[in-house]
Order: sequence, then structure tokens, then C-alpha cells
Amino acid sequence: MLKFGHPWLLLLLLVIPLYLIWEFVFQKKRRLYLPHSRVKQLRYLSRSQYPYRYLYPVLRSFILLFLCIAVAQPRWGIKTRDLSNKGVDIVMAIDISGSMLAMDFAPKNRLSAAVSVAKDFVKRRPNDRFGLVAFSEYALTQVPLTFDHLAMLNSLDKLKVNEEASATAIGMGLAKAVARLKNSTAKSKVIILITDGVSNTGEIDPLTAAGMAKELGIKVYPIGVGSKGLVPFPYSDPIFGTRYINTYIDLDMETLNKIAETTGTGKAALATDAKGLADIMNEIDRLEKTLFTTQFRYNYSEQFMPFLWLAFAFLVLELLLKIFILPVLPEQL
Repeated sequence: MLKFGHPWLLLLLLVIPLYLIWEFVFQKKRRLYLPHSRVKQLRYLSRSQYPYRYLYPVLRSFILLFLCIAVAQPRWGIKTRDLSNKGVDIVMAIDISGSMLAMDFAPKNRLSAAVSVAKDFVKRRPNDRFGLVAFSEYALTQVPLTFDHLAMLNSLDKLKVNEEASATAIGMGLAKAVARLKNSTAKSKVIILITDGVSNTGEIDPLTAAGMAKELGIKVYPIGVGSKGLVPFPYSDPIFGTRYINTYIDLDMETLNKIAETTGTGKAALATDAKGLADIMNEIDRLEKTLFTTQFRYNYSEQFMPFLWLAFAFLVLELLLKIFILPVLPEQL
């Protein structure tokens, strides 16, 4: 941002048109008186050098322009933003068990569809902290709570289905997400739990983990992903390669509903396709608003020296022209 320390001094710029009027109106009336024998040479010189009679006044006008700007003390300010944030801390707990390879979200599998929607959700909330927990038969923190959204997006991209897992520990995934939020001082603390199965392993059951979340004031939005009934699932055939066979994958929406009820978010959501999952995430985005105020500060640095140097350069140019290139006489004609 450009600002002047003494903007009223810019009124000195009015001197420039006054100088040009004086130069081209009043000075024009002046005449040189030379001996009669030199009049012919003077007329020749006047015709040949006529365009240059405007050069020196223009140069001096630029000198005055840059001097006036310099004395007005121009400053260039760099804007910095102070963010007062009453934001939301959000941990995404995403199921990466083998069933997330199901292709009922074609052309993507369930995990790829969940990752794509989660990334869009993160991009829409630049003022919130995010964390990421991935779980199958055990739970791991992929990203602790951070404002580094690029790290969060990169970690989402790197999520892979744990094809060796034979069970799903929803309770452990939820408990790990609760642990990431227990020390949070944010106005609102949220867990988005995305799973497509039944909790059938783990030391902590889902409802116990939901009770922990409730005690810490954490809201949990459970999302069940998957079509009802048989779904195409990839199988590796040693002879024919990957084949898709319709397979029944169970989804415990009853437990997910109890988790939502316990933590005060009403009812779990069910997404049977990519659009439905995106709509659910949009609804969570609408419900969990971030309140923040922004103030801007400017750090100014003085910029008058470049204008002084420009004025000096034009002054030197005028002197050089008078001494070496154009004579002084033509500007008087």
C-alpha cells in the first residue's frame, strides 16, 4: 500500500503547470537582439532546432515532479493480517479396512471417494485446525492438529486401504481422535467419523469412546458409507487378474446413530454414493461455522530516495545535453 507522510506537500505539483505557462507563454515574448549580420544565421538555427525548444522545459518539469513526490515522503506498506480466531478443531477419523475397496462409489472405491470429499472440506475451511486418524484393526494418528492444511491434504492423498486387516476397530479409531482433541482450547471440537463396517475388534468399543467424547465436549458426526445389499468388490485372481464379485458388506448404522445421539449431533448420516457423501460434508460445513475477526497492520518503509535519484538523473541529463549535444541558444528562440 502506497502512502505519503506529508500528502499536503503534493500541492507543490501545481508549480509544474505554472512553470510551463511561464516558459511557453511569457518566455516566448522574449527576443534576442543580435547584430544585423547575424539575423540570417539566427533564423536558420531557429528553424532547424525548433523541436528541441520543448526539451529543456519537459526535463525540468520531470525534475520538479520527482522532487515534489520526494518531499511528500512516499512510503510503501506491507500488509500483515492479525487473525483473532474462535475456530473449530476438526479430526477426521477414516476407516481404511479392506471393505473400503468396494466399488459402489464407481469410478472410485469407497476410500478414494471419502478422501476426495474430505480434501474439498479442508480447502473450504482455511481458518480451522485439522487432524487425521486412520483406523482398521488398529488406529494411527496420521496428522496431529495443525493449521498446515497442505500437510493434511498430502496425508489424505497418501491414505491406503490396509488389505491385510481382517477386522475394524471403530471404537479405537474414535478414541484416538478423542485423544487428539482432549487438550484443545478451541471454541468447538469436532470429529468426523467415516466408516463402512461393523466394529468387531479393539480394546475400546464405539459407545465407550462416544462417552469419552461427550465428557470432553466433542461433537462426533458419524458417516456410514456404502450401498445397501450386494456391492462389487475386487478380488485378485492368479489367472484372470482382478475380478469384481458382488459381495455383501454389513454396516452397523445402529451403533453410529447411538454415537451421534450420545455426542449431541442427532443421527448418523448414510452416504450411498459420492454425491451423497459430498452433501453430508457440506451440511457439516454449514453447521460448524468458524467465527473470526481480522485486523490489518501495515509496516511502512520510506521510498523517497528513488524519486530524489530520478530528479538528480534528469538534472544531470539536462546539463550533459547543454554541454555536449544541444547548445543553450535554441531554447531561447
